[in-house]
Amino acid sequence: MQIKTILVATDFSKDADSAVDAAIDLAKAFDAKIELYHAYYVEIPPIYAGLGNDYRRPEDILEPIREGAESTMNTLVGEVASKGVEASGRVALEHAARGILDEAERVGADLIVMGTRGLTGLEHLLLGSTAERVIRMAKPPVLTTKGEA
Repeated sequence: MQIKTILVATDFSKDADSAVDAAIDLAKAFDAKIELYHAYYVEIPPIYAGLGNDYRRPEDILEPIREGAESTMNTLVGEVASKGVEASGRVALEHAARGILDEAERVGADLIVMGTRGLTGLEHLLLGSTAERVIRMAKPPVLTTKGEA
């Protein structure tokens, strides 16, 4: 198996940090590049009524989220690059599983690496798992990591 491009899905959590660390090790071993990807999706009605008469458009809520995610992504790309691995990152307003699958195709990923929170029981049945959906539907292999407890 030849691995040249590793897609790392991140939500910027400690759990996702373990996926980034694993991807760095793999990228060094295979002389591959890392594509970091963060998908976020927020369900917002067309006009959101805050407290009092403070009405907000979806853009008013989404723009700070995007700016924060892009800032965090830029920091993460710098951290990965400082470890001697070619890296780039992208943030997208998208449902996580669909976004990860689309991004894997867009960048020609040979491997997807992502964390899993390890949900069990009723919580797992009710919420499902982004990692499970990606594993079921992805064309390239998917490596999941579990963060430290």
